[in-house]
Amino acid sequence: MSSEVRKEVILERLGRDQRVSVLELSAEFKVSGETIRRDLKDLEAEGAVRRVHGGAIPAGRTADTPITERIQFNALEKDEVAGMARGLISDDCVIFLDTGTTTLALARRLVGFKKLKLYTNSLRIAQAACEHFGVRVQMTPGSLRPIEQDLVGYETISYIQQFHFDMVFMGAAAINADYGFMDFEEDEARIRQVLLKQTAHSVVIADHSKFGKVGNVITAPFGGVNTLVTDRRPPENIFGAVRAEELEIIHA
Repeated sequence: MSSEVRKEVILERLGRDQRVSVLELSAEFKVSGETIRRDLKDLEAEGAVRRVHGGAIPAGRTADTPITERIQFNALEKDEVAGMARGLISDDCVIFLDTGTTTLALARRLVGFKKLKLYTNSLRIAQAACEHFGVRVQMTPGSLRPIEQDLVGYETISYIQQFHFDMVFMGAAAINADYGFMDFEEDEARIRQVLLKQTAHSVVIADHSKFGKVGNVITAPFGGVNTLVTDRRPPENIFGAVRAEELEIIHA
């Protein structure tokens, strides 16, 4: 495949997904990462894309889509996932919800509890959970990321390491048969890696749009998580990889 054809495919993918990954493109086109980086450099020089860590986004777009926009993507599917995830929670649990639009959907569904204790590093999740009388909310410290409206960094990680949670619910930017659960940002991945060590039961909640994507950071292998809750059965390659690691799958 010529460079020009690859660039056309890259632009088409950007129009659809709003972000492309060097790892994903190099695997798809069967060329080196350096070849893809040259393609992206050429497209950036033409004003068509903006290169970011690990890939590229459309020109003129910020590296992160604000959470206020992402909430609207696959909203019905996220709510469906949140409903299934809520069924895993007991009233006397101590849980952690990390930042994300699907975990936010879960926070909005925490109705009817009387003594649930919730920890989070997300301002929006804390606000949503506070609307439920029977949920006690505790926020982590940390450095504020305005686009995500969450707290991250050394202080956040240090604080989390003081606790043990009955359950942790976390999102994922990508679910890949070869790499497991992945993220685009190191801050999110590091917090999730620490959370996995501080809980009796870890749950990734994500809709089907995350299947087959490739992030920049490998957050956890499938065997490092207890349960995956999603809105549909994963593709066969992911389903097989998940079951091989004895990861429980809950889907519609």
